[in-house]
Amino acid sequence: MNINLMEENNLDNVKALFQEGIKYLKQENYEIAEQKFIESLKLFPGRLSIIHNLISIYIKTNQKDKLRYFIEQNKNLSEENEILYGQAFSSYFENNYELSINICKKIIKFEQFKFSIQDLLASNYKKQKKYLEALKIYKLQLKQNRTNLPFYNIGCLFLDLGRIKTAHYYFNKSKEIKANDYTNLNNLSLCKLKLKDLKNGFLLYENRLKKKVDPVIKKFSQIASPASLNEIKDKKILIWDEQGLGDTIQFSRFVIDLLNYSKNITFVVNSKLCKILNNLNEKIQIYDYNNVDESKFDFQIPLCSLPNFLKLENVKNINFYKLNIIFDKTSNFNLDPKKYNIGLSWSGNSKYFLDQYRSIPFNNFKKILNLKEINFYKLSKDTTEEESVKIDSIKNLFDVGDNSLYEISNLMNSLDLVISSDTSIIHLAGILNIKSILLLNYNSDWRWFDDSKSTIWYPSIKILKQNKFDNWTNVFVELEEILKNYIYDKKKGQ
Repeated sequence: MNINLMEENNLDNVKALFQEGIKYLKQENYEIAEQKFIESLKLFPGRLSIIHNLISIYIKTNQKDKLRYFIEQNKNLSEENEILYGQAFSSYFENNYELSINICKKIIKFEQFKFSIQDLLASNYKKQKKYLEALKIYKLQLKQNRTNLPFYNIGCLFLDLGRIKTAHYYFNKSKEIKANDYTNLNNLSLCKLKLKDLKNGFLLYENRLKKKVDPVIKKFSQIASPASLNEIKDKKILIWDEQGLGDTIQFSRFVIDLLNYSKNITFVVNSKLCKILNNLNEKIQIYDYNNVDESKFDFQIPLCSLPNFLKLENVKNINFYKLNIIFDKTSNFNLDPKKYNIGLSWSGNSKYFLDQYRSIPFNNFKKILNLKEINFYKLSKDTTEEESVKIDSIKNLFDVGDNSLYEISNLMNSLDLVISSDTSIIHLAGILNIKSILLLNYNSDWRWFDDSKSTIWYPSIKILKQNKFDNWTNVFVELEEILKNYIYDKKKGQ
């Protein structure tokens, strides 16, 4: 075979693989599409159309490491628009918003990138809290392109801002154009739940299992899912946790509710929670994921699907069950009985998309930490390097966050009060029925509804909520007053 014929056959193979990749990409089968594009790129290195599609896949599937590595592998093409496109997203993923914005402005004039770069530019502005700039971009998109995406993006912006009714409107408009956009439907569910429309909210919440990007994956592939409550009578049911530790603690009440329909329930949870949730209910078996035999169960249900499965429609039907733990009397924590002892947690999982609003900058606690009549105990695990230095310099703040959740629960049981932002610590305090104060952001998660003083989830929790978006001033003014009153009462009682 002569060289020209070999090159012609090679080109035909490249075209065939590329077209297959495009076909699977349109079907949103990103894994196979990626394989086809990689094969075609091996035959035709440096082909920009192939590179662009691979970069698009890594962006859509949120594969940040793959995107970074791929750009590095093609750094010889760093001035090509396709690589700059990937670099703009990679910079955004790495929180380098200014660099991402500069690259976006450089390539936004190219038609093939226009809408996705507009989206990225708006996302950068949102991260910088320039919401009006982001909204201008989305409004422009509505004029340019009447697809569902601009409506979805505007919905997300207002959801981030805590403007739930407005967000609900735009997610609905997006749904009218594209009914099977599961990510949009999932966000619509969050709005309905926040507005206490539990019936429709939890029904739509099932779309978290269908999303193309970051879906909740069914953990036990060999176990069937029940269609109705009637189906599970006298059956062996496996409930598995999803999302974070706080979600597991909060939704564990629905596992107890399920006992009304089946007496044979096993609850599989993160190993960090096993020792605590062993006390959930004597009829419920608690296991971690290393000790589950799939063959022993008739049905499986993901934890956060239980409200929909149980047909929960009214917040008044949310039950509270106090977690009764008989703690060891011995403890490594020596509390000063002459002082007011308070547990403190100000930050949660940094990967949560709204964590910058939920977690509280440490400097906000400066005034209350100056109350020398109080000993504070830091209960959360994660601490930035800057915070660690500040914590070490405060004599009445003790870091106990490296202890297990069971040990922290034991300590919390002896404290006078727990103060926390929206973290797993507040859920732990709540289920233990420990006197607590939740410091809540204005654009809080749906599960706190719009409540600003108390919550139906946990009777022992008092809420102090921001009255302005991203502003903790009113919260800490009220918190300081509460703590001073506690100190006064304690002194008066001595």
